[in-house]
Amino acid sequence: MKTTQYVRQERAISAADSGGIRERWLWGLRLLRDPEAMSSEKSLRHGVADQLIAAAGKDARGRNRLGEQEIQRRLRCARAYKTEAEIRAALTDFGTWDELARAGFPAYEAPEGEPPADHRTEAERERDAARALLDLIGEQGALFPASDFEPTTTPLKDLKAYADEMEELTGRFVERDRKRRAYLDSLIAAVDGDLGATWQEAQERLDSKAAA
Repeated sequence: MKTTQYVRQERAISAADSGGIRERWLWGLRLLRDPEAMSSEKSLRHGVADQLIAAAGKDARGRNRLGEQEIQRRLRCARAYKTEAEIRAALTDFGTWDELARAGFPAYEAPEGEPPADHRTEAERERDAARALLDLIGEQGALFPASDFEPTTTPLKDLKAYADEMEELTGRFVERDRKRRAYLDSLIAAVDGDLGATWQEAQERLDSKAAA
Protein backbone atom coordinates (compact mmCIF):
# COMPACT_ATOMS: atom_id res chain seq x y z
CA MET A 1 0.00 0.00 0.00
CA LYS A 2 1.34 3.46 -0.94
CA THR A 3 1.36 5.91 1.97
CA THR A 4 3.06 8.94 0.37
CA GLN A 5 -0.11 10.96 -0.21
CA TYR A 6 -1.42 10.12 3.27
CA VAL A 7 1.78 11.54 4.74
CA ARG A 8 1.43 14.70 2.67
CA GLN A 9 -2.14 15.12 3.85
CA GLU A 10 -1.02 14.53 7.44
CA ARG A 11 1.30 17.51 7.07
CA ALA A 12 -1.62 19.56 5.73
CA ILE A 13 -3.65 18.53 8.78
CA SER A 14 -0.86 19.67 11.10
CA ALA A 15 -0.63 23.00 9.28
CA ALA A 16 -4.39 23.58 9.14
CA ASP A 17 -5.55 26.69 10.99
CA SER A 18 -9.32 26.10 10.72
CA GLY A 19 -9.70 23.16 13.05
CA GLY A 20 -8.40 20.64 10.53
CA ILE A 21 -11.89 19.28 9.89
CA ARG A 22 -11.81 19.44 6.12
CA GLU A 23 -8.26 18.09 5.90
CA ARG A 24 -9.10 15.08 8.08
CA TRP A 25 -12.28 14.49 6.09
CA LEU A 26 -10.32 14.43 2.80
CA TRP A 27 -7.81 12.05 4.36
CA GLY A 28 -10.67 9.78 5.40
CA LEU A 29 -12.25 9.93 1.94
CA ARG A 30 -8.97 8.87 0.36
CA LEU A 31 -8.67 5.94 2.73
CA LEU A 32 -12.29 4.92 2.32
CA ARG A 33 -11.85 4.82 -1.47
CA ASP A 34 -8.45 3.11 -1.44
CA PRO A 35 -8.93 -0.51 -2.62
CA GLU A 36 -5.53 -1.47 -1.24
CA ALA A 37 -6.55 -0.27 2.21
CA MET A 38 -10.22 -1.25 2.42
CA SER A 39 -11.85 -4.63 2.01
CA SER A 40 -14.92 -5.21 -0.12
CA GLU A 41 -16.95 -4.78 3.09
CA LYS A 42 -15.39 -1.31 3.51
CA SER A 43 -13.41 -2.24 6.61
CA LEU A 44 -9.69 -1.67 7.02
CA ARG A 45 -7.55 -4.52 5.75
CA HIS A 46 -5.24 -6.20 8.23
CA GLY A 47 -2.06 -4.23 8.89
CA VAL A 48 -3.18 -1.03 7.12
CA ALA A 49 -3.63 0.95 10.34
CA ASP A 50 -0.11 0.00 11.45
CA GLN A 51 1.30 1.14 8.10
CA LEU A 52 -0.45 4.49 8.32
CA ILE A 53 0.62 5.04 11.92
CA ALA A 54 4.24 4.21 11.08
CA ALA A 55 4.21 6.44 7.99
CA ALA A 56 2.85 9.41 9.96
CA GLY A 57 5.87 9.20 12.25
CA LYS A 58 6.33 10.62 15.73
CA ASP A 59 6.15 14.11 17.19
CA ALA A 60 8.88 15.98 19.04
CA ARG A 61 8.03 14.10 22.24
CA GLY A 62 8.39 10.73 20.54
CA ARG A 63 4.66 10.01 20.45
CA ASN A 64 2.83 8.68 17.39
CA ARG A 65 1.27 11.50 15.41
CA LEU A 66 -1.55 9.19 14.37
CA GLY A 67 -3.42 6.50 16.27
CA GLU A 68 -5.92 3.82 15.36
CA GLN A 69 -8.76 5.65 17.12
CA GLU A 70 -8.06 8.75 15.04
CA ILE A 71 -8.03 6.70 11.84
CA GLN A 72 -11.46 5.33 12.69
CA ARG A 73 -12.78 8.82 13.44
CA ARG A 74 -11.64 10.03 10.03
CA LEU A 75 -13.31 7.08 8.38
CA ARG A 76 -16.53 7.81 10.27
CA CYS A 77 -16.39 11.39 9.02
CA ALA A 78 -15.85 10.23 5.45
CA ARG A 79 -18.77 7.84 5.71
CA ALA A 80 -21.01 10.52 7.20
CA TYR A 81 -20.27 13.25 4.64
CA LYS A 82 -20.08 12.27 0.99
CA THR A 83 -20.37 15.73 -0.58
CA GLU A 84 -18.84 19.17 -0.34
CA ALA A 85 -22.20 20.60 0.77
CA GLU A 86 -22.34 18.27 3.77
CA ILE A 87 -18.84 19.04 4.99
CA ARG A 88 -19.46 22.78 4.55
CA ALA A 89 -22.49 22.45 6.79
CA ALA A 90 -20.39 20.66 9.41
CA LEU A 91 -17.74 23.37 9.21
CA THR A 92 -20.41 25.99 9.82
CA ASP A 93 -21.65 24.28 12.97
CA PHE A 94 -18.37 23.07 14.46
CA GLY A 95 -15.16 24.98 14.97
CA THR A 96 -12.78 22.12 15.67
CA TRP A 97 -12.32 18.49 14.80
CA ASP A 98 -12.72 17.37 18.41
CA GLU A 99 -16.06 19.16 18.67
CA LEU A 100 -17.34 17.45 15.51
CA ALA A 101 -16.08 14.05 16.63
CA ARG A 102 -17.64 14.40 20.10
CA ALA A 103 -20.95 15.28 18.42
CA GLY A 104 -20.79 11.96 16.59
CA PHE A 105 -20.60 13.44 13.06
CA PRO A 106 -24.25 14.46 12.79
CA ALA A 107 -25.93 14.00 9.42
CA TYR A 108 -26.58 16.85 6.99
CA GLU A 109 -28.75 16.76 3.93
CA ALA A 110 -26.98 17.05 0.61
CA PRO A 111 -28.65 19.04 -2.17
CA GLU A 112 -30.28 16.91 -4.84
CA GLY A 113 -27.87 16.12 -7.63
CA GLU A 114 -24.78 17.03 -5.59
CA PRO A 115 -21.90 14.82 -6.84
CA PRO A 116 -19.61 12.95 -4.45
CA ALA A 117 -16.67 15.03 -3.26
CA ASP A 118 -13.31 14.62 -4.97
CA HIS A 119 -10.58 13.79 -2.47
CA ARG A 120 -7.75 14.23 -4.98
CA THR A 121 -5.32 17.14 -4.89
CA GLU A 122 -5.10 19.52 -7.83
CA ALA A 123 -1.87 17.84 -8.94
CA GLU A 124 -3.56 14.43 -8.86
CA ARG A 125 -6.51 15.68 -10.90
CA GLU A 126 -4.16 17.13 -13.52
CA ARG A 127 -2.18 13.87 -13.59
CA ASP A 128 -5.30 11.76 -13.99
CA ALA A 129 -6.59 14.04 -16.74
CA ALA A 130 -3.28 13.68 -18.56
CA ARG A 131 -3.43 9.89 -18.25
CA ALA A 132 -6.97 9.88 -19.59
CA LEU A 133 -5.84 11.97 -22.54
CA LEU A 134 -2.95 9.61 -23.20
CA ASP A 135 -5.38 6.70 -23.17
CA LEU A 136 -7.45 8.58 -25.73
CA ILE A 137 -4.38 9.34 -27.85
CA GLY A 138 -3.35 5.68 -27.70
CA GLU A 139 -0.07 4.53 -29.21
CA GLN A 140 0.69 8.00 -30.55
CA GLY A 141 1.16 9.18 -26.98
CA ALA A 142 4.20 6.93 -26.61
CA LEU A 143 6.01 8.99 -29.26
CA PHE A 144 6.39 11.83 -26.75
CA PRO A 145 7.36 10.79 -23.19
CA ALA A 146 4.70 11.78 -20.65
CA SER A 147 7.45 12.42 -18.09
CA ASP A 148 8.60 15.37 -20.23
CA PHE A 149 5.41 16.50 -21.95
CA GLU A 150 2.16 17.18 -20.10
CA PRO A 151 -0.63 16.69 -22.70
CA THR A 152 -2.92 19.29 -21.15
CA THR A 153 -0.31 22.08 -21.14
CA THR A 154 2.38 21.26 -23.74
CA PRO A 155 2.19 23.48 -26.86
CA LEU A 156 2.85 21.92 -30.25
CA LYS A 157 5.99 24.03 -30.66
CA ASP A 158 7.58 22.00 -27.85
CA LEU A 159 6.60 18.75 -29.56
CA LYS A 160 8.08 20.05 -32.82
CA ALA A 161 11.35 21.02 -31.11
CA TYR A 162 11.56 17.55 -29.57
CA ALA A 163 10.79 15.84 -32.89
CA ASP A 164 13.45 17.94 -34.67
CA GLU A 165 16.03 17.08 -32.01
CA MET A 166 15.22 13.36 -32.21
CA GLU A 167 15.44 13.39 -36.01
CA GLU A 168 18.87 15.01 -35.87
CA LEU A 169 20.01 12.51 -33.25
CA THR A 170 18.61 9.60 -35.24
CA GLY A 171 20.38 10.89 -38.34
CA ARG A 172 23.70 10.80 -36.51
CA PHE A 173 22.99 7.26 -35.34
CA VAL A 174 22.06 6.19 -38.88
CA GLU A 175 25.32 7.57 -40.24
CA ARG A 176 27.26 5.82 -37.48
CA ASP A 177 25.42 2.56 -38.25
CA ARG A 178 26.33 2.94 -41.93
CA LYS A 179 30.02 3.42 -41.11
CA ARG A 180 29.97 0.52 -38.67
CA ARG A 181 28.44 -1.79 -41.25
CA ALA A 182 30.86 -0.70 -43.96
CA TYR A 183 33.85 -1.29 -41.67
CA LEU A 184 32.55 -4.70 -40.62
CA ASP A 185 31.94 -5.70 -44.22
CA SER A 186 35.53 -4.76 -45.07
CA LEU A 187 36.85 -6.90 -42.18
CA ILE A 188 34.78 -9.90 -43.32
CA ALA A 189 35.95 -9.46 -46.90
CA ALA A 190 39.59 -9.29 -45.74
CA VAL A 191 39.36 -12.80 -44.27
CA ASP A 192 37.33 -14.13 -47.19
CA GLY A 193 34.13 -14.39 -45.17
CA ASP A 194 35.62 -16.40 -42.29
CA LEU A 195 33.43 -15.35 -39.36
CA GLY A 196 35.56 -17.43 -37.00
CA ALA A 197 38.52 -15.09 -37.49
CA THR A 198 39.21 -12.57 -34.73
CA TRP A 199 38.85 -8.84 -35.12
CA GLN A 200 42.64 -8.44 -34.80
CA GLU A 201 43.31 -11.05 -37.48
CA ALA A 202 40.87 -9.42 -39.84
CA GLN A 203 42.32 -5.97 -39.17
CA GLU A 204 45.87 -7.18 -39.87
CA ARG A 205 44.68 -8.74 -43.17
CA LEU A 206 42.87 -5.54 -44.04
CA ASP A 207 45.96 -3.44 -43.27
CA SER A 208 48.21 -5.73 -45.33
CA LYS A 209 45.88 -5.55 -48.33
CA ALA A 210 45.79 -1.77 -48.05
CA ALA A 211 49.61 -1.62 -47.95
CA ALA A 212 50.00 -3.95 -50.93
